Amino acid sequence: MRNQSMNASHNPPGTFEGSLEGLNLYSNGVTVRQWDAWINTISISPIEQTWSYGEAFVGVTSYTPTHSVVYKKKLPVAIMQVMEWKIGNLIRLVKIVRGPLFFETASLADKTSTYKLIHSQYSWRNFVFLLWTPEFHAGSRELGVFKRLKLKKVVTGYSSILLDLSKSEDQLRKEMNSKWRNQLKKSETNSLRIQLGYGGASLEWLLTRHEGNRRRKRLRMPASPFILAISLAMRNKQSTLAFSAYKGSEAVAGVLVFKHGNTATYYVAWNGPDGRKMNANNLLLWHAIKELKSRGVRWLDLGGVDGASMPGVSRFKLGVGGELFTLAGTFT
Repeated sequence: MRNQSMNASHNPPGTFEGSLEGLNLYSNGVTVRQWDAWINTISISPIEQTWSYGEAFVGVTSYTPTHSVVYKKKLPVAIMQVMEWKIGNLIRLVKIVRGPLFFETASLADKTSTYKLIHSQYSWRNFVFLLWTPEFHAGSRELGVFKRLKLKKVVTGYSSILLDLSKSEDQLRKEMNSKWRNQLKKSETNSLRIQLGYGGASLEWLLTRHEGNRRRKRLRMPASPFILAISLAMRNKQSTLAFSAYKGSEAVAGVLVFKHGNTATYYVAWNGPDGRKMNANNLLLWHAIKELKSRGVRWLDLGGVDGASMPGVSRFKLGVGGELFTLAGTFT
């Protein structure tokens, strides 16, 4: 069970959860402003660990977010957003999705101790059923820690593509698949007008079409109410970037990108019949890349590839270039 709070005047803020090998775990002692500031210092931050993503869960599920920090003495080593669903007075269902996130100062020993500390707090001994998707790749040596903790993989690893936006525009275009690059060139000759909005009507238009497409094709993709909730929970409203392509006065395609810290995530796309003919999504994504580069964003996560369930979407994303990665999986 959880330990009692420690004296906040001499220790980090929040509820003290436990300690192990010189590390201390505290929960719910930080503000959204502090969390966002920490996310900004982490090189690559998945959207699942943002405060706004956790808040979106509150509106559409029975889970509530817990914001935890691992300290070494009084310095933070890692942060982690945990989703909890309490059943009765004892049992908790817990999801850790793409966490914890470590600061650059964390050593391999710190990471190992952090994993062990988290596991000790969210175990069957504490009446917790845990589903944990850590933020390390398949084949990472950190996987050995999970094996020693006897955590079992229950879901195969999530795959996506990470695009390095520190490269020049010329280099990014050179690294595109030739077919993708040719489609972009063709789209650039179609006199499409690109419009950028930060929510409001542009986001509503896109999400309406996304939801219709998702239901009609029974796609395993986030529902529009959840996506809207992420946008509404973001402190910086310009972190929601909704791009629309117009042919004359008609909108023919749209894409949605969320910016979070040094990373952005390509989250939703929709293409109408005319948009597909003109390869509008190629042009929209290229405009998004240039816009993110101008804002100093370093990484663009293309949002998941699955050749079995979404072969067309996956081929489109793979054509952009970037580095394909696969996480180690989900463990319990």
